[in-house]
Amino acid sequence: MEIYSSEEQQVEAIKRFWQQYGKAILGGVVLGLAVLYGFRFYQAEQRSQAEQASSRFTQLVEQRADAASEDWLAQAQGFIDAGNKDHYAVMAALLAAKEAVALAQYDKAQTQLSWVLANAKEPTVLALTQLRLARLQREQGQLDAALTTLAAAVPESFVALQAELKGDILLQAEKPAEAKAAYQLALEKAGDNAQILQIKLDDLAHVTAV
Repeated sequence: MEIYSSEEQQVEAIKRFWQQYGKAILGGVVLGLAVLYGFRFYQAEQRSQAEQASSRFTQLVEQRADAASEDWLAQAQGFIDAGNKDHYAVMAALLAAKEAVALAQYDKAQTQLSWVLANAKEPTVLALTQLRLARLQREQGQLDAALTTLAAAVPESFVALQAELKGDILLQAEKPAEAKAAYQLALEKAGDNAQILQIKLDDLAHVTAV
């Protein structure tokens, strides 16, 4: 940097520097402040929305105990539609599916569970929902649909449950060889449930696995 021999020269240099770069510096400062306060406003808005969603979800759960089931399902659907597919909407859909099953409204239950599979983000929630939907489809005799539901990958801790359910469905579909292969995979991944799986495999001892 240039070294100045007098205070006057330094003052003149500062003036020239400010004339040349002052607007850019001010613009940068203003932009930086706008970004900072804009981000803080965004964070505050996000917190506010999360708190409101939590409060509305709590009210929905409380209303479940007080309202007639049909009315509550309608309220739950309204909550889900307004929930921007957040985790509160996902939990509401799971509760609505449970309520619909209790009312023997299986189509509505399947719709809610399918919505969760399409919108949830957490692998554990997705895996549990997959199993619930596949069991419901199996109970309705929709075996092909249940197998399609179970085709999606799940976390390692759910592989045994998925494979066992797949084996049950394949056996019901009169595909014993494929069922045996599914049970064998489940047995490899199983923990405490190994004894039950071994019994299922023993029942298929005469079948050649695929």
